Amino acid sequence: MYEKVLVPFDDSDSARRALESAIELVKGAANPQVTVLNVVDWHDYNAETFKIASRMSGVLGDSLDMNAISEVGDEAEVREMDRIAKSIADIVKDVSYVDIAVVNGSPHDTIVAYASDMDYDCIAMGHRGMGVIRGMLGSVAFSVLQKANKPVLVVK
Repeated sequence: MYEKVLVPFDDSDSARRALESAIELVKGAANPQVTVLNVVDWHDYNAETFKIASRMSGVLGDSLDMNAISEVGDEAEVREMDRIAKSIADIVKDVSYVDIAVVNGSPHDTIVAYASDMDYDCIAMGHRGMGVIRGMLGSVAFSVLQKANKPVLVVK
């Protein structure tokens, strides 16, 4: 039985089904926890490349207001969490052990690292049929299956 399940969420139908499956997986556990993880690829305004380009273009002077930049990121995260909460409200309406996390990064690596760092028992994720071209390039689900050191449930 699983107690702590991570659900990467991209608002697709298969991700919604994965969330439903995760809730079923932890039923009966002593301390169930399901985390809906949304991985976004926001610009890293703290990166040196951004700072140099901003100065060269004249957009920003020699000093950056890192508090203002941080606030923009925080506001975007709150908006994304609210959007996800509304999207999954019908699935989690009777469940108290589901939380939401929004993390910046590359989906493949971020999902695997988050599951490992936060010690999840299982990753339950949706599979999206992207056709032959996408299949040749590799999908997020396939990459997570290859890299994860945790059980991965792929839901169609």
